[in-house]
Amino acid sequence: MYRSMLSPLGKLRAFLYEHYHRLGHAYATYRSRFHLLAVSTDIDLPKDFCFDESRAVNRGRQAPDGKYSSSTYELNWNELPVAIKKEIRKFDTVLRLYFGGDYLINTANVWRNVGLPDEFRALDIYSQVWHYDHVVDYRNVQLFVLLSDTTDQHGPFEYVANASETELNLDVEARNGAELANADVTKLVGLRGNGMLFSTGATPHRAGIPKFGLHRDIFSIAFFPQYTKIGVSAEELFALGVSA
Repeated sequence: MYRSMLSPLGKLRAFLYEHYHRLGHAYATYRSRFHLLAVSTDIDLPKDFCFDESRAVNRGRQAPDGKYSSSTYELNWNELPVAIKKEIRKFDTVLRLYFGGDYLINTANVWRNVGLPDEFRALDIYSQVWHYDHVVDYRNVQLFVLLSDTTDQHGPFEYVANASETELNLDVEARNGAELANADVTKLVGLRGNGMLFSTGATPHRAGIPKFGLHRDIFSIAFFPQYTKIGVSAEELFALGVSA
């Protein structure tokens, strides 16, 4: 029989018991400054959606030898393949839960990284050192999609799967090139179209370094909370339709 006829004292005890545990849950949630997210996916990309060298510009920093080893260009919403728009729409509920409501979709990018000489590996040239994407705060997410088959030799995206959700790693925040002790490193390797929805703000991650003669091409699009004002409302973009 359900406790529908509690005495006033019983109701008070139930009220205090409920709120005690709600406050405990709220405190635990508040302590989790870094909300980790890593969800794998697979997208059937159109054959012509590849890195366009004619549009690419240098990104990152010049190495001490004066060379750039990474290039990129932006894509607006209308340029995205329908398959990617549909995938973002499928992740809408996950993103709303992560951000606590409506969120913003920023400009998409396509990236190409090439190999670096060994003596430059610890320098922050194209984000190949451990880092957080600390923008306004640590609450942002990206969808990454491989544009070509990617192995360890292609310098895949890497992240720390056992990262703390409460403690800031000072080496990661400083982007000083230090290796991380006891890190459970996971890599985004796989076939063209494989991807991951990932908490780039909260999770230590880095670009891998391709073997000389190889490169890594990847697509990414970032999502931010509304208060950052970085991007366009997802609700507004979805109103245009995923085929637009």
